[in-house]
Amino acid sequence: MRKLPIALAFCAAMTTTSGAALARDSLVAATWLPPTHMYSRYLYDYWAERVAHHSNGTLTAEVELGSPRVTALGNLSELADGLADVSGHFAQYTPSDLPVSNAVEELGMTFSDPRVIIAAATEFNIFDPELSAEWTRHGVVFGSSYATNHYKLVCNEPVTSLAEMKGAKLRLPGRAPAAWANSAGGVTVAFNTNEQYGALEKGALTCTTTTAVDAKARKLYEVAYHITDLPITLFWAGLGHGYNKDSWAELTADQRRAVLNAEADTIATFIVDGTLLAEQEARDSLAEEGVSFHEPTADLKESIEAFRKAQPTAAAEIAKSTFGIEDPESLLDRFQSTVNKWDDLLKDVPVEDKEAFAGLIRQEIYDKVDVEAYGLN
Repeated sequence: MRKLPIALAFCAAMTTTSGAALARDSLVAATWLPPTHMYSRYLYDYWAERVAHHSNGTLTAEVELGSPRVTALGNLSELADGLADVSGHFAQYTPSDLPVSNAVEELGMTFSDPRVIIAAATEFNIFDPELSAEWTRHGVVFGSSYATNHYKLVCNEPVTSLAEMKGAKLRLPGRAPAAWANSAGGVTVAFNTNEQYGALEKGALTCTTTTAVDAKARKLYEVAYHITDLPITLFWAGLGHGYNKDSWAELTADQRRAVLNAEADTIATFIVDGTLLAEQEARDSLAEEGVSFHEPTADLKESIEAFRKAQPTAAAEIAKSTFGIEDPESLLDRFQSTVNKWDDLLKDVPVEDKEAFAGLIRQEIYDKVDVEAYGLN
């Protein structure tokens, strides 16, 4: 092997250690979700604006919406492999890869405020040793979580009662909602979010479950004309943003701080403007498109309420038997404590006050992250 002169070797070493961090001035952020989706508009376009703002232009994000770089089922490994510097991942799509995340998400049906959940999930993923280690094993640096408003039944025929649930083909987000639907007589079918339009159109699905905002963005009103106002679950899913570990390591400490400040702004604006306030606007728009909104019958409501009440106990059992969590009660108790903390922090914060929400996220989560060490081991 030919050896470099000592001086030249020293310079090369300096380039690969300190110089690499100085050379990084952009990130490629890619999502497979379409440009019209609130996830894309806020977690990618808006986030990129805030990255440039907080970094004073030293770091920019090249955003690819509906990108071929990443796929719904494969983007965890695609992100780890460096096909993108930044992407998201819905943990429910890969339960065997992310058992801790999926165990925690068993509690999704028991919560009601997406502000609380996106903040609690972000804090927990960053600081809880058991969960943060899961991302490290996959070569991903956790940046932020993702959460939605309540999912409801979006159907190509009315499904408002237990009688109408019987035999209906349903797509649901996660194991627990699917277990409820099966117990209520439905037949659960697996399709990812990009496949649900075609499945509804062809009759392979009777109903999907999603929010009015999502139904509007995906034009589901063209193939599904009925929404049942039955809150089924909040959906939160693994990564809103994950960072390729090598790309993260190439950022300077100041750039990492800027990125985390951008995350705080993005979470708050996404949940307030893109989720809560946008839901009523989407409902009004869907009604104009001819979608009918239906009230569920008493027996359907009683069915899901009974399931929801039993879910905390069932979640611990599922976490152990299905996801292999050795001490599920401790894991779920730690997460519930984080949720309770955010319930208290946000109880007096008006829903529309995204600045106050962003400030709390920054103060309680991101300001506590050591950017000199986080994600670098």
